[in-house]
Amino acid sequence: SLNLQATALEASEIMEGRLTCEGCGKAYPIVRGIPRLLPDTFSDEQRATAEAFGYEWTHFSHIDDTYENEFLDWVHPVKKDYFAGKLILDGGCGKGRHTALSAAFGASDVVGIDISDAVEAAFANTRHLPNAHIVQADIYHVPLRPVFDYAYSIGVLHHLPDPKGGFLSLVRCLKTKGRMSAWVYGAEGNWWITHLVSPVRTVVTSRLPPAITKAISFAIAVPMQATLKLIYRPVNRWLPGLKRLLFYNDYLYSISGFSFRENYSTVFDHLVAPTAFYISREEFSQWMAEAALSDVNITWRNRNSWRGTGIAPAWESATAKQ
Repeated sequence: SLNLQATALEASEIMEGRLTCEGCGKAYPIVRGIPRLLPDTFSDEQRATAEAFGYEWTHFSHIDDTYENEFLDWVHPVKKDYFAGKLILDGGCGKGRHTALSAAFGASDVVGIDISDAVEAAFANTRHLPNAHIVQADIYHVPLRPVFDYAYSIGVLHHLPDPKGGFLSLVRCLKTKGRMSAWVYGAEGNWWITHLVSPVRTVVTSRLPPAITKAISFAIAVPMQATLKLIYRPVNRWLPGLKRLLFYNDYLYSISGFSFRENYSTVFDHLVAPTAFYISREEFSQWMAEAALSDVNITWRNRNSWRGTGIAPAWESATAKQ
């Protein structure tokens, strides 16, 4: 339990203050409207990842109209109406795009957590929504009780030092029969990334100043966007018999309708991350089994990634299993 001391408000929004643990007396600040419930220490890998994505989402903080369909595709087969009236946890909210959508879908409340400075962008993008809340927190030590009806993590777990540990940590936040969804990079179908792009990312681009990596990403994104618009989109629409000749077609066609800025940020995302794991279906399935999820549904998305969902057991059973 936490005691609240508010020192600055804007209307009903607490902008500055402090939360103090009733048990141990530790105090956590509220800064610029965001509770900062962070542990005292991080690993070097966590710190580097937080810095990289904090930079990304504060520089690519835009919200696009395409996000709704993309989000629902990531959490498939969960439907838009599933969110209504539920208490929801967004594990690794980034700039808050999915937190905002969940709130707009009618969730009773949505809590988006992120370890990085991306929470600044997330707060700005969700502040107008009374049922959306942003907390700066570590996904391995989520400072929340197991009260959530639904938790999801989209494009985050594969960037953690221990992806499975992050997944299990979010499952522990669910109440009995709560649902968990996740989307991760697939080991299958990404040979060219794991063998060509990842070595360059690991050794070069993730170690460069982010502004330089951003410039490199721009140089890649310009011809890529032209190729998507002039080749992938028309071939798939009007000459579908030829699409099998196109490299990495399922994924590249799926982003061919996106804006340049969105695809530019995607390129940057792939080059800036210090850590990126590519998860096999078998490994992903093992996470679900270890979490004791039932009614598991795992599907192949764009032939390069996995999306999955399942139902948590009784909280006592999950605790005993751990």
